[in-house]
Amino acid sequence: MLEILKILLVAFFSVAVLLPVVRYMLRTISPAKHAAPITADELKYIQKQDVKLTIAYFFFACVLAVFFAGVLALISSIIHTQKGQLFLLTPNFNAMFAPGLLLGMVFALLPLRIIQHTLLGHDAELYKTYIQRTEGERSTKKYSVIFVLLLVIAGAVAWFSLRWYVVIDENGLEVNNLLGEKRAYAHQQIQSIHYLGTEGQYLVTFDDQTNLNTSYLKPVQLEIIALLAEKSGHRVIR
Repeated sequence: MLEILKILLVAFFSVAVLLPVVRYMLRTISPAKHAAPITADELKYIQKQDVKLTIAYFFFACVLAVFFAGVLALISSIIHTQKGQLFLLTPNFNAMFAPGLLLGMVFALLPLRIIQHTLLGHDAELYKTYIQRTEGERSTKKYSVIFVLLLVIAGAVAWFSLRWYVVIDENGLEVNNLLGEKRAYAHQQIQSIHYLGTEGQYLVTFDDQTNLNTSYLKPVQLEIIALLAEKSGHRVIR
């Protein structure tokens, strides 16, 4: 529960930083030229409504970021599970947070769009005029382009994150990285095994000086470390 709250907090601050940047870019690139004027009182009022929508977006983005991070971690375990595997290590919740956050920020726009008229009520047209004045007359189309672009980027990041996994058996280790490159190591190629101070987290160093840090993999069971230590002839360094 504490871990989820921490991730939610990180997601909130990430959205709080990125969202104003995107909106500032729109205002700079496409300033309004022919939008209907808004009085000072109307402007002050609609800005409060804009804050309401922003808070709703924060909520949806943070919740969906946690949801997608968990789903990606689960999918990774499912798609790489095969018969004959002794142990399988796939990315954990923390490792999937970055692609989950990207997906959450993109898909949060959908529920926000659905409830926008409910939140604004009779002020929907006034808000549309406000957006046209601050972010350009074609801001809706530009947001659609940004949505598609972010969706493609988030999908690519998620796809690459699902390619990282480690298989351990009696003969050695098979490490598959984010780029799809596969490296196989015999147990005898292990140079050292360091315990990182947290249960399930180890740093395994091989003869070619390649490191396998399990901090962002699902917790390594003691049986796995016992197997690696036995087969490699190295004790775990604490």
